Amino acid sequence: MVKKKARELVLPIVHEIKDYASDFLKNDEPRHSFVYPDYIKHNLKHQLRDYQKQSLYNLNYTQKDDHVASRFKQLLFHMATGSGKTDVMAADILYFYHEFGYQNFLFVVNTNAVIAKTRENMMNVQSPKYLFSQPISIDGIQIELREVTRFPTNSEPGVIYLRLTTIQTLANELNTPRENGLTYGDLEKQKLIILADEAHHFSAGTKSKADQKNKAWEYVLDRIRQANKANRQLEFTATIDLNNEFIYEKYRDKIIFQYDLKEFQNAGYSKKIARLQANADDNEKMLNAGLLSQYRKRMAIQAGVKDFKPVILFKSNKIAVSKAARDQFLTMMDRLTAEDLAQFIAKQLQTTQSSTLRQAYTYYQTVDMGSLVRELQRDFQPLNTINVNDTSSNGILGDLNDLRN
Repeated sequence: MVKKKARELVLPIVHEIKDYASDFLKNDEPRHSFVYPDYIKHNLKHQLRDYQKQSLYNLNYTQKDDHVASRFKQLLFHMATGSGKTDVMAADILYFYHEFGYQNFLFVVNTNAVIAKTRENMMNVQSPKYLFSQPISIDGIQIELREVTRFPTNSEPGVIYLRLTTIQTLANELNTPRENGLTYGDLEKQKLIILADEAHHFSAGTKSKADQKNKAWEYVLDRIRQANKANRQLEFTATIDLNNEFIYEKYRDKIIFQYDLKEFQNAGYSKKIARLQANADDNEKMLNAGLLSQYRKRMAIQAGVKDFKPVILFKSNKIAVSKAARDQFLTMMDRLTAEDLAQFIAKQLQTTQSSTLRQAYTYYQTVDMGSLVRELQRDFQPLNTINVNDTSSNGILGDLNDLRN
């Protein structure tokens, strides 16, 4: 059988912007000469890195286009995990406020945990994770960021209104109008910016024609975006599946910035990732991961690194599988005995081809198995583990420092 050649993924807008930026004949055009603005530089706690500034350049290119309303109402920033998407969002808020007078911003995501995290980033001036300088000042005017449930009919000068909500809450609110709730009618009256984080969740309906629930979520965002011709939708994700033909067709002319994990690592902003492969069942893989994590923690303590808290992520392809995997992991840890662990480590030393695992297990043969079991059971008790599909405020993507005691 002839192996099918992988399809080349062409991103027209990304290439268009690169070609435009390299055309010296257009140097005198306003959007070509766009530089990192002082009103962003002076109002963000973290100075943007070069690639984040590039994302702003690309955004400005689209929004200063003569055909922005037809070409660039819905845009996607494809950025690696850890590359600072939230900083870019904060910069985009200031950009749209200053350049085009937008005051209404609707932040949408699929979990309450991200809402809690974003509230710390955007609204809590006392939080060490707050992203803006204090006070925010543009053109000599002090700017207030105000969280709202509904956007006001008459906006106050110098106020940026931010609504933070999950897509589930938003869909229920719009589709079942109630007193003091947001309505589609509200969204027609004033222009707004939709900030859609973890945007890959909003394309499940496109990816799977059978997923009608998430297709409805896409429809809600489409309807909000289309409610006013000045509305814009900015989407952010690190994990969009462009190899899926439906997803690729949806986003091929909407991706305006591409900064993947490889670029992130090559630029020196992320540590190199070492891949360890093992031919083992799920229980063995989970125990290997737990033991390797605990080994890193012990080595860090020995090296004098305080409060070292490694994190393990187990990824599943379906929600039901991920929930079952968490139960399986917790059960395995709860039933672990010193005798079982000693036998497991001895077996791994004989069979593993990983020098990293061999180093860890050689070390473990010198420690008390009973103490190690108790340590694993304490550090990986239910309280210290979470599920990616948890919709509670303490769910996934909260403060990683809270994952383990």
